[in-house]
Amino acid sequence: MGIGSWMSLWFALALPVIIILYLFKRIYIDTPVPSHMLWRRVLLNMEANRPWQKLQNRLLLWLQLLAAALLVLALMQPFIWKTGGHQGHTVLIADTSASMMALPQAAEETEDDSKLAEMKHKLNTYVREAGAGEEITLIRLGSRPEVLLTRENDRETLFRTIDGLSADYGRSAYHETLSLAAALTRGEEGRVFLYTDTRWPEQAGDAGIAFEVPVQIVPIGPEQTANAAIEQFGVKRSAGEEPGSTGNEDSGGAHYGVAVIRNDGPASELKLDLYGDGKLIASRDFTADPSRRTTVEFNSLPSAEVYRLSLKPEDSYSLDNESFAFLEQAGATKVWLMSKGNLFLEKALQLTGAQVTRITEAKANGTGTAEAPPIPESKPDVIVIEGALPDYAASGAWAKLLAETPQWTIGGADEGVDLEHAETVTAKHPVTRYLQLKEPPAGRLIDAPIPAWGKPILTVGGKTAAYAGIENGRPKLVFLFRLEDGDLTLKPEFPVLVDNAVTWLKSGMRTGLGRAAAGAELDIPVAQDAATAVWSPMDGYALNSGAEPIPAVRMKSGALSAKQPAPSIPGLWRLDVTGSDGEAQPGYWLAVAADPLESVTAPHQDLLTALVADSGQPASVNDGVQGDSDYDEQSARSSEAGDIHREEAPLLKWIVLIVLLLILVEWGVYQRGRSI
Repeated sequence: MGIGSWMSLWFALALPVIIILYLFKRIYIDTPVPSHMLWRRVLLNMEANRPWQKLQNRLLLWLQLLAAALLVLALMQPFIWKTGGHQGHTVLIADTSASMMALPQAAEETEDDSKLAEMKHKLNTYVREAGAGEEITLIRLGSRPEVLLTRENDRETLFRTIDGLSADYGRSAYHETLSLAAALTRGEEGRVFLYTDTRWPEQAGDAGIAFEVPVQIVPIGPEQTANAAIEQFGVKRSAGEEPGSTGNEDSGGAHYGVAVIRNDGPASELKLDLYGDGKLIASRDFTADPSRRTTVEFNSLPSAEVYRLSLKPEDSYSLDNESFAFLEQAGATKVWLMSKGNLFLEKALQLTGAQVTRITEAKANGTGTAEAPPIPESKPDVIVIEGALPDYAASGAWAKLLAETPQWTIGGADEGVDLEHAETVTAKHPVTRYLQLKEPPAGRLIDAPIPAWGKPILTVGGKTAAYAGIENGRPKLVFLFRLEDGDLTLKPEFPVLVDNAVTWLKSGMRTGLGRAAAGAELDIPVAQDAATAVWSPMDGYALNSGAEPIPAVRMKSGALSAKQPAPSIPGLWRLDVTGSDGEAQPGYWLAVAADPLESVTAPHQDLLTALVADSGQPASVNDGVQGDSDYDEQSARSSEAGDIHREEAPLLKWIVLIVLLLILVEWGVYQRGRSI
């Protein structure tokens, strides 16, 4: 029960006034008695002047006091809360933007404590107490307005749909969703409830939307006043190093990184941890000024495929506390050719567009052993070894480099054995694409065991002439013959073979596509024969939240389309591409980020004025504060935002009816002369 006007309680002073009037009223009872009872009159006169004796057994007094008390209560405008009274159409708008994933406070809490979880609880409470004849339409506010249910009154269906709500990390369609809700309620009796944390971008409330029904905003969660975010992060390749090399930690550390940090709260002591390929490579402690942006620089960084920047300590909105960056992978492919000299092979490699660097044979020192040549500063993408592997490459820095780089080995130290017959079979593989070799590539084959990772791609006379596979995550190609033992280099198929080999060896490299908003449209340079592709979460929020791999579904004419949507969950993703032959093709890295506008802490003050009804009254907010309009006064009387769906049932008419009955009873008592 509630009271509409406590000021009317002053009228209760009329109750003691009635009692005072009865105290000062002289009351006599005429009773005929014999003459010897005259002395009793003296006692009656004395009792008539004793005040408190006049209040005993006065029925008329109690009836008048009760009627006066009820009249005072009526002036106070009492009411009771009534649930389930609405019988029309109700539209519930559920804000599932990225900011709804914020936690109530910076603590080790789970997503079950987020604003989204709180909103689900309040929506379920509303559905549970809704009227039997109430029809509910549920609209999801995300990157596009989505009507989940239309005029539904089945409780189980509503509960199941509400529990299935999930966050949308892309740019939210605020204006479009409100326009849809206004259109659904136009020309009918209904009402709209908007469940939101009120953290809307400014442009969302620029244009007013006319509603013909009452609109209430249900604030979700406490107002967030502080947040630190990584606005920008990038790593620049060092001067003098050309794009196309991936490098490693031994490259000397010559890259430059920069980050821009925004602090919406008070001055804070923050820390940035920078990781390269999963390893911590730098840390910075700094003081973030209030409501300012701070630039943090990182110098002498080692080369890595993927850089991850982490901001600590964690705050309530963690989606903007990490960011990823990539080194460029564009430009010519760097190929190192370790050979005594083969003009045909070197020219064929150059025809692929690769930048070929020939590693000359080391000279013997005074002891008669060969010295290892210095490793060039710019690392290779592919290493081609023709002939036997030099002794210096069996250990040390050279051995480590060979183990980390895609490798193509041609021939070896063994002279080989002669072939018995010349039946040649070409297997289906990216290296042998577009080729049909009917003659043996050489007259001799090296008799060597095939490792477990090797897959034969060319056989001659039933013996393996070439095999390929993946060893320790790196593609490797081996030719078990020497080019000088045949005329393969003179055939027109040879340049095609070399181009296929270099392209396949590069499949272990992944190009960074940069940073994209969740669900944004991407242009990916996939090959024409790319058949399938899968996005896999590799790091960040996507991996920690247990996101599942996402297959690329946009197909065109049986091939993979270059137009692909980015994954819908923030984090580091990897696109693994497979060709029509079932072999892997070059993949891509992508850093997916939530809409940066959602990290703004201050609520948008124009949100209320944007929701305007035809009457010209602004929409109401149930936050326990008395509103200006009558509608605000009624809706704000609930102490909890989750109870705004309750309706007030005034008790005035029932009190007036009881007062009228009391007046009739009082008149009857007065007519009979009782208790007067």
